[in-house]
Amino acid sequence: MRAFRRVPEGLACGLDDWERELLARLALEVRALLQADAPEGAGQSETSSPSRPGESERDREVLEALDFDLDPPTNHVHPGRPSTDPVIAVLLPQASEDPITSMEVSSLTRARLRGDKIDRLARLAAELRAPSGPEGTVLVAPGQESDWLGASNDIRLVLAQRLGIESAQDAESVHAAAFEEAPEEETSREQWYRGTALVYDMVTWWQESLVSALFGGTGPA
Repeated sequence: MRAFRRVPEGLACGLDDWERELLARLALEVRALLQADAPEGAGQSETSSPSRPGESERDREVLEALDFDLDPPTNHVHPGRPSTDPVIAVLLPQASEDPITSMEVSSLTRARLRGDKIDRLARLAAELRAPSGPEGTVLVAPGQESDWLGASNDIRLVLAQRLGIESAQDAESVHAAAFEEAPEEETSREQWYRGTALVYDMVTWWQESLVSALFGGTGPA
């Protein structure tokens, strides 16, 4: 994974094929979570579909080969999942602590916010799977920076919620876990946590490189 850099067409980033596919998968999984929260008939995917939204059969096979799951082994994600998932409160926070005010504001804004998030995650995934930048790089065209920052942040928020990150100390613990050597004996839950910590670290670095390039920096360390 290479940091974003300025090019005549916008901001470009070089990624290996597996990195692009992993990031695209994450975007589509978060998109599926948001679609599952939508009211019935609001455009969410069919619950009986074996693939995530926007995926072909070949895409599904590639993603399965990556052996990565957004959720821990005891809490799998699938389209049509009940909207009680706590991550929805992170992606679509309440507008007010007052329940009546929150309900009134949400009725006006929640559907639009959900739709905007779904659309930008889909666009991010599309660019990752078919890069349009020079020499096969992933391109953030001028004017799309906020969409990319928002979509990548939604991915980070979901990973952080799954990992239980609620403080800077939690984030440091996750960063340390990402680079720990695998023990000789490891439960599926421990393996998931270590792998997800590594992915969270990767997405965080990627997002920071975009912010740095946007504001004229040289990229994160």
